[in-house]
Amino acid sequence: MDLSELQKRLSGRRIFHAYIVTGADGQDRMRAARLIANAAVCSGTGSAPCGVCRDCIKAAKGVHPDIDVLSREEKAKEHTVDSVRDLRARAGILPNEAEKAVHIIDDADLMNLQAQNAILKTLEEPPEHAVFVLLAENPLKLLPTVRSRCETVTLPPKIGATDCPEAVGAIIRAYASGDDLALVRALAPVKKLDRAGLAELISALRAKAVTSLGPAELLRLSDTLDEAEKMSGANVNAGHITGLMLGSLCHTK
Repeated sequence: MDLSELQKRLSGRRIFHAYIVTGADGQDRMRAARLIANAAVCSGTGSAPCGVCRDCIKAAKGVHPDIDVLSREEKAKEHTVDSVRDLRARAGILPNEAEKAVHIIDDADLMNLQAQNAILKTLEEPPEHAVFVLLAENPLKLLPTVRSRCETVTLPPKIGATDCPEAVGAIIRAYASGDDLALVRALAPVKKLDRAGLAELISALRAKAVTSLGPAELLRLSDTLDEAEKMSGANVNAGHITGLMLGSLCHTK
């Protein structure tokens, strides 16, 4: 699932006591962990995270006292049992402000065996107020008993314009030919892009369009890309931006 799908699942405020987040890259795994944490501490009404309550604002700024991140010490190859025991001790303390306290373990698949056994004891009998989020590039390095006690969130591979340059050419060709069905197919990968990927794609489309399109088509595409940039800057998700591009560029209205 991507981040938008994860957000839909969290919106109903059904938060599991433990997650493993895998797939994508380290930045996206941390974004997913932060999203889970934000939903867990949200004190607003309706969907979570609401984005406007005190807890959501603090979570967005990275200063919420009930969101704890355990990272490896600089140059350390693994998480030691001592660092995990410290986390377990913190997890036993009631939250400061929210109803839940969230403990994120970055590079959880680099916990040594002793550290994994230490966290397993807590996952087997987790405090009611605690949520654990384990980020893992390779979840198979985690003990089966650890994996079995967590809800797994597998993010799709990160796709950027530089990773799929063929998408740029496909979008331009479909738009120039007036083949709306081909345009729909060519724009499908856009739904999986993050803000950085969208920025790369828009830049690549502008460069390709200058040498591939006539004046009228170029102007129309440029206007569409300008609007897409504005939406991306306002944190509109890639799915909505794809819809904008389809609506603006399809020849059949």
